[in-house]
Amino acid sequence: MGKNSILNERIVVEKNAKPKNTFVTKKSERFMYSSYFFGQNIIFFIVSSFLAVYYTSVLGISATTVGSILLLARIWDAFVDPTLATIIERLNLKSGKFKPWVNLASITVPIMTFLCFGFSDQLLAASEGVRIGYAAITYLIWGTLYAAADAPAFAFSTVITPNPEERTVLLANNQITGIVGILVAVAAFPSVLRATNNNYMISVLIFSIIAFLVMSLTRFVKERVISNKKEPAIKEILHSLLNNKYLKTIVIVNIIANGVNFTNTLAPFVATDIYKDATKVSLILGIGILPVVLVAPFVPKLVNKYGKIKLMSFALGANALLSIVTYFVAYENFGLFLGVSVLKAMLIAPQLVIYPMFFADSVEYDCYKNGTRFEAVIFATQTFSSKIIGAISGGLGMWIIGIAGYKAATNGHAVTQTATTLKSLWATFNLGGAVGCIIALFIFLKFYDLSEEQVKEMALANQSKI
Repeated sequence: MGKNSILNERIVVEKNAKPKNTFVTKKSERFMYSSYFFGQNIIFFIVSSFLAVYYTSVLGISATTVGSILLLARIWDAFVDPTLATIIERLNLKSGKFKPWVNLASITVPIMTFLCFGFSDQLLAASEGVRIGYAAITYLIWGTLYAAADAPAFAFSTVITPNPEERTVLLANNQITGIVGILVAVAAFPSVLRATNNNYMISVLIFSIIAFLVMSLTRFVKERVISNKKEPAIKEILHSLLNNKYLKTIVIVNIIANGVNFTNTLAPFVATDIYKDATKVSLILGIGILPVVLVAPFVPKLVNKYGKIKLMSFALGANALLSIVTYFVAYENFGLFLGVSVLKAMLIAPQLVIYPMFFADSVEYDCYKNGTRFEAVIFATQTFSSKIIGAISGGLGMWIIGIAGYKAATNGHAVTQTATTLKSLWATFNLGGAVGCIIALFIFLKFYDLSEEQVKEMALANQSKI
């Protein structure tokens, strides 16, 4: 395998072993599994893109306080995610390793999302301390429950089928339906919000019900890969994580590339304060996501032809370049902003789709190198990195514009921002992601060399260990 082979080892495959290319799932089962991510991402979009707006424009909480709430929640998640993942690894439930957690999340997450946006009239009648306390507590609980909605859901793909190629299709489908869920929320949520006269409680209730219905379809998905192993010690789990160099690399790359990408957090503010039209938030977010749906179905073929390493490298570079272009040319031209955004979305689409595949590959690497298979913990590092990203992009983004002078609404009434504040908002919105992608690209090219061929050989060798 050349100079960059895994630890300079040679993978030994049984002489008569043959790749298993036959899919064990039917299209209907793959659809029901991927539908979960449609509902999950509806919720994720609403919370990540509108909760900060709700806090500032409806509850009248300052931007810096909102940033602190977001950061506090992510610090809490730093303890919740690994703890929950360890519990999942050590439990042996009769109904499955991941399925019970996914089924539970389909109920608890929609309910908690509704509560995060609930009771604004009562809260406005209360003191500012009560409003801040309610926001912090409900968001902390939401993050805790969401941890059971994310890592187990992605890890589910590793026990649905033992076939790496089928798993790639499952994960690609998840990204597609997840993006469609975001697009539905992008297009419909602002419209429903307007139709209800900005009643967040009713609007979020409608989408929470939709999310519950589609997320519940995972009850008909089967777990097929059963690991006959004893209950692992916590020390064994930690050793596995710390010695998985590819897992560590992809987590660091993701945090750096996306942690300072403030698009989701600041898009509503850019629409309202720079382009002077709150309804444009749907276009700003949707135009950056819609092209991904068009490209995503071709990603498995692109992976087979070019490999994930080349696709990821190209996407990171394109993201950085076009973010810089947007900063210089589109501040006063919304049409030009949309045009560049479409091009950027087309070029970075593979990055969004293949990212979970790197974690699935890390599962195979862990099993091959250490003889262990901790899917829940490995995919928990994906959700944990997403939480860290949320903390940085949400908390830091709000802090930056707060320090730059952004003023929260007073009793629900909008405030005019200064020119300096708006320029700071625009620079943060565009250049943060560009810097992150450049640094992440350097780290990725230097430390990640796990090819598709190596993963297939490892998966085949690992089947005898399960």
